Amino acid sequence: MQIYLDFDGTVVEHEYPNIGKYNTGCFEVLRKLEKAQHTIILNTYRVDCTDGTLQEAIKYIKTQAKISLHDVEQRKIMPSPWDWEVFRLRDLIFIDDICPGIPLKKSKNTRNKIVDWKAINKLKTI
Repeated sequence: MQIYLDFDGTVVEHEYPNIGKYNTGCFEVLRKLEKAQHTIILNTYRVDCTDGTLQEAIKYIKTQAKISLHDVEQRKIMPSPWDWEVFRLRDLIFIDDICPGIPLKKSKNTRNKIVDWKAINKLKTI
């Protein structure tokens, strides 16, 4: 499957233009997905920025998570609702804090909600 991965609110907490604090559990699930030979594609609004924040996000993921990004989407693709039947049919998954229905948790450092990687890791489909 292709995994379209968001950055702010998903991999890290919201602190744009800075790199937010690590979202616990993210790297473990990403490594699990990569080991299962899924393709991970960065899908972030940072692609529209010319301030170097996209490159910082790519470097963060590659060095901290120690995974390969197969590609970076050239423009942010709006995620479809969190629905495993749709994901299976399309052979792609959106992991993004704005994906309707995705498991979220309260951020420790901001008022925003962020992706709940512990809940995602429990899914038998991952």
